[in-house]
Amino acid sequence: MIPASEFLLEDVRCFRGEQRARMRPITLLVGENSTGKTTFLGCYAVLRELIAGGDVPGSRLDFNREPFLMGSFPDIVRSQRGRPGRIDQFSLGFTFFLTRRDQPVPFVTKISFREDGVQPVMFSVKCEYDTHSFSLERNTDTISTLFKTADFESQLSYPFNENCFLLLDTLSLGRERYPDASEDEIRVIDYLSTTLKLNDSASIKPRLFSAFAEHFQRPIPVAPLRSKPMRTYNPVRETASPEGEHIPMLLMRLDRTDKTSWNLLHHSLVAFGKASGLFSDIAVKRHGRQMSDPFQLQVKARAGSRANIMDVGYGVSQSLPILVDVRRHEQCVFLLQQPEVHLHPRAQAELASFFVESYRKNRNYFMVETHSDYIIDRVRILTKQGTLRPEDVSILYFGPDRNAVQIHNISLDANGNLQNVPPGYRDFFIRESDRLLGFDD
Repeated sequence: MIPASEFLLEDVRCFRGEQRARMRPITLLVGENSTGKTTFLGCYAVLRELIAGGDVPGSRLDFNREPFLMGSFPDIVRSQRGRPGRIDQFSLGFTFFLTRRDQPVPFVTKISFREDGVQPVMFSVKCEYDTHSFSLERNTDTISTLFKTADFESQLSYPFNENCFLLLDTLSLGRERYPDASEDEIRVIDYLSTTLKLNDSASIKPRLFSAFAEHFQRPIPVAPLRSKPMRTYNPVRETASPEGEHIPMLLMRLDRTDKTSWNLLHHSLVAFGKASGLFSDIAVKRHGRQMSDPFQLQVKARAGSRANIMDVGYGVSQSLPILVDVRRHEQCVFLLQQPEVHLHPRAQAELASFFVESYRKNRNYFMVETHSDYIIDRVRILTKQGTLRPEDVSILYFGPDRNAVQIHNISLDANGNLQNVPPGYRDFFIRESDRLLGFDD
């Protein structure tokens, strides 16, 4: 897997100019409310879908998929007043490192968007790699694409749309794939087939952006407010949602039809429940023999008897969607908003250990928007103990900077110490602690 080093945003909402954020398997987003953390997660989800590509033009570009409802173009682009004038575009992008002459070389891709009606539309993709720089741009007639380098410009007879990365990959495979190509297109094909390869020794050039897409693992968003528990559930559907409404139905189905999977999941849930102090057992109580019959979820809190999930702490129902979805997936990236909601400090810390274990065993990645220093401290402890490598962790502090937000990249050393910490980061957690204790600002 090719490691991504950075995710970049430019002139998106509160982010003034270009902001670069270091991406690692465990990435923690920290900052006050309304500093762009949810916007950051939503933009990452859009970028991933664009890089993954698709067969239907326009099917991937959506800035309003649950739970990231970002609105129209004017809602997304940075608002600016004064002499510089209105900003008419914003950009998303990423940096990967490739091997060139046995040295890591950054490959930077930036996708720019403008307004079309009220929604954003892609109008250019620019790539920089080693000594190369090239771009694809939407032609004014919208049925062709301009390819530009520092030395030449060619027109391609392919529409510019969300499948442009698939186009770059296929063009890079060589002339034999395009026997009827024009002279302009042959020039582009020759350029890309030389430029877009993963390393110098590759005899068969793999598809570069397809390799990038493999790193952008399938995102699974988890909303900050999960579905409310119910005393009795009536099976309707098991469609996954960011609020976790599908989890009770999933548990019921596994209990009835797949005992092996249920036992593995049950063991994992109980292990977390005991480590966190939230519960010591969980079970499905049936009210009939048919799959369509109502059922209840029962939870055993510590040494007590089983009780309906409605009658135990709210933290159980709020953490259950996270625990089940993480346990049942591999090689995905979880976009988590405030997973610590309704959890006491011990449970918050154990949740961090749960994420780290999932990364180590199942290669799941985690982007966690959090206000919990217990989660952060547990990650630091696991780094100091050697369970995590320092290069596995990135802490992004979203610091207010007048009327904008600056993303600060904080890393850990081998002892779990914070590196490159801006002054506002420590002030933020001091203020949060004071508020928790009831002190005024």
